Amino acid sequence: MNGEEKLSFMRKLMKERGYDIYIIPHGDQHDSEYIAENDERIKFISNFSGSYGIGLVTQDKALMWTDSRYFIQIEKELYPGWQMQKMQSIYGDEDSLPNYILNNINNKSNIGMDFSLFTKANAMKLKSRLKDYKFFDDINNIIDIIWGSSKPKPNTNKLLILPIEYSGQTVLDKYKIIDSELKNINESSNELNNYRLLISRLDDIAWLLNLRGSDIPYNPVFFSYALFCKNSNNEFHTKLFIAQNKVDSLEINKYLEENKIIIYKYEQLIEELEKTNDNLVTFFDESSTNLRNYEKIKNLTYGKSISLNKDIIEEIKSVKNKTEIEGFKKANIKDCISLLKFFSYLEEELVTNNRTDLTEYQLCIKNKQFRQEQENFMGESFAPIIASGSNAAIVHYEPNENLNSIINKNLIILCDSGGQYLDGTTDITRTVHFGNPTKKEKEMYTRVLLGNICLEKFIFDKGKNMNSMESIPRIFLSMVNKDYLHDTTHGVGHFLNVHEGPYFMTLKEGNIITNEPGYYEENNFGLRIENEMLVVKKGENKLGFENLTFLPYERNLIDMKLISEEFKEFIDDYHKQCFEKLSPFLKDDLKTLDYLKRKTHPL
Repeated sequence: MNGEEKLSFMRKLMKERGYDIYIIPHGDQHDSEYIAENDERIKFISNFSGSYGIGLVTQDKALMWTDSRYFIQIEKELYPGWQMQKMQSIYGDEDSLPNYILNNINNKSNIGMDFSLFTKANAMKLKSRLKDYKFFDDINNIIDIIWGSSKPKPNTNKLLILPIEYSGQTVLDKYKIIDSELKNINESSNELNNYRLLISRLDDIAWLLNLRGSDIPYNPVFFSYALFCKNSNNEFHTKLFIAQNKVDSLEINKYLEENKIIIYKYEQLIEELEKTNDNLVTFFDESSTNLRNYEKIKNLTYGKSISLNKDIIEEIKSVKNKTEIEGFKKANIKDCISLLKFFSYLEEELVTNNRTDLTEYQLCIKNKQFRQEQENFMGESFAPIIASGSNAAIVHYEPNENLNSIINKNLIILCDSGGQYLDGTTDITRTVHFGNPTKKEKEMYTRVLLGNICLEKFIFDKGKNMNSMESIPRIFLSMVNKDYLHDTTHGVGHFLNVHEGPYFMTLKEGNIITNEPGYYEENNFGLRIENEMLVVKKGENKLGFENLTFLPYERNLIDMKLISEEFKEFIDDYHKQCFEKLSPFLKDDLKTLDYLKRKTHPL
């Protein structure tokens, strides 16, 4: 079935169900950013493969909104009959879609959407803007009907237990931490004698239970819901709703019993939620609970339900413990060694061997092979972005067998990639050039590098959030009236999701975030420099950053006329640390060691 046939079939089903409008989010029942193949409904119906989008279909229009990361990509991918619509923020533009509906579609229209794919918070924002329209829960999802038997099946991989030497905390310890946090934010102690907390986000569940899975590419999570429970005897346990074949080993069953985890079928959540009484309190988070589950909770006959208005586990796990921090440091060293070997290989192939047949996709495979040499490597943390020349201007460009270019040593090469290790998760970007860069390329690279360093050196008052610092890494770009349209930082999970919230969070000692300014010139070139940083104490009521990533910057792209003596000393000192930390692991790899020596020589 081609794209036009899918759209025609969809409109036929919409008519049968009485929907004038159908809204398609990019998501799953757990508010996941990255989703499993069998949840890629936007990709199936429109062919757009980006990680953010929201579609609208009527009998005569098919529109797809996305943000600036995908403006170039979406125009190349959309099936005929679809039109791209621009959002202004990478966290979505809440007004664009409802404004279009208000301005173009009769307010007596019926809107169909799958309530399980919208969080309660997001659905309410939409409904409040479109209060005159009638909304219907498309329980038997229209797109799934069109997809039919060709829809991919969920995998049946077993769960992985994350040992205490990597997690740093037992499950039973985490139970007490959550109970303590609930006490801090809830005024009535009576409501904390007999309660249950609905946990919907997959990485929250994985963190709480020290378990990992492989249900979503690049994210070591597993499809499940959890009810964290405390009874009147002050005893804790967790009810885990999951496919039974994932937990049917003797090792897992022993672990579940030791950690007071009771298994239910994934489909039994609603049935279990309905088992309540007057003394039982149900806590939930509007930002992660899907609308269908929320409506079930609010319609419970007995008991009390309380919205927390925030994901407390997300906040707790964003502050890494000592074991996790040490793990991140180890993971970054391992990742930098693998990337150093990759860039040394690339230089030899392009410069020494004068290769002109290497493609971006081939290099993605090679990039992974070097990581696979490292201890405790569990997979990539996202699809690698290796882009040459103008492709580097596409912020989330993802080469594949059908969409990729030949690597040219005379063009900028951007490599944004990361690894999942038992120790931690990495996200590192370097931009290199093995030929003669243009004056503009050197200038913009240097301005981005200086911005990266400015953020790394920034010391700030406690209570600041990430968003309040966005101007710092942009200083040198703003001097020439340039900017980039993505955020500079995001949190990183510990052997979990590479993008971790809470977004716009108040920074705390122990947070780990990225530092990734960039510059993108459509149809010409793009560049980005990205390190992981730990938030550390810098004095009384002051915080700052400790860089965890030690991989040389591209000296071939540095414009020395823009570098002050202070910045020169900073870069030289950083390169000295790179050599000291990485060279001991390269004693048997003289080629890569020589590359490291040349790249870390004082400016």
